Amino acid sequence: MPEYAHFLSPYRAHRSVRQLFEIRPPFPYDPRSPLPTIVDMATFAEVHLRTDDRIKNYLEYPRRNYKQVACRDAIDELQRAKAHALYANNAYSRIAFAEIALKHVAAEPGIVYGPRCFVTITPARYAFSLGDRGMPDRQSRSMMRRLSEAAHFKIHHLQQLARQAFGDLPFIGMVEVALFPRWSSSGWAVFDSVSWHCHLLAWGATREELDGILQPLRDRHASIKEGVTSVHIQEVPDDDIVRQFVYALKAPQKVYRTAYLRTVSREQALTDFDTRAWRIKKDWLRTGDRVRLLDIMAGRTLDRLLFGNREGTALARAIRDEALKPFRASEKR
Repeated sequence: MPEYAHFLSPYRAHRSVRQLFEIRPPFPYDPRSPLPTIVDMATFAEVHLRTDDRIKNYLEYPRRNYKQVACRDAIDELQRAKAHALYANNAYSRIAFAEIALKHVAAEPGIVYGPRCFVTITPARYAFSLGDRGMPDRQSRSMMRRLSEAAHFKIHHLQQLARQAFGDLPFIGMVEVALFPRWSSSGWAVFDSVSWHCHLLAWGATREELDGILQPLRDRHASIKEGVTSVHIQEVPDDDIVRQFVYALKAPQKVYRTAYLRTVSREQALTDFDTRAWRIKKDWLRTGDRVRLLDIMAGRTLDRLLFGNREGTALARAIRDEALKPFRASEKR
């Protein structure tokens, strides 16, 4: 992992008036190349380090067309020196935490021998407005995001919902947030929404068994988009455990745009109000949107976002204890 050094990166052409972040040498890749798909720890680290660099460049070297700024707490959490505190906004915390979590998951017999499923739970009731539309300046937009219901959502409500739905079935997973521009649980909107959801790696049941166990949860809770299930279940083969679990551990990386497609069926015409014509399209988050999500995630720590059920609770506790060792040592000092 590249370390910080006291000289500027070559593509940072201008110094800021006041240096906000530690300066590190450039990474061994072209910053203009597309971000890779996250499939293992190497791509996980590359994506998080590159997006972290973009965010810091955006915040420390603002241009006239940069429309977002983060709150002071979120900016402080980006510092390399704060990595030991496991802030969710800190890229180095994410990478170190993912390495520890993968090590423990690979040693869990129930996960190794299976069967395993990857479950995503996205209840519409946990989607909230960002609350920053129409504000006159960047500071006001940031302040409204920090005061929004999305930023103050109590994640234990979602965690408890998942535990109750799974019953005696073990799992381990993470809580995450996703951005939906101009969309809400009621449909098209003039504001942007964020959806709090969770990705879970469950074991001890096949996909068919798990589908029956989670059907009551699916019946009680709708998704943010009509026609899309609020509980998605996918089997995990032996050679796909790492890819699925690092996906659960990642920071928010994609934006979910709802687009209207005039033709989705050759046999049946669609009207402007036909909900079947709306489709969700995923794309990489732009840097300004990443800065907006910093305000929503400010104060969140990875050890609190991680949770489990049954045997997964003990597994999450072991990951949490090892990851927090540097923080506890610094507190003792």
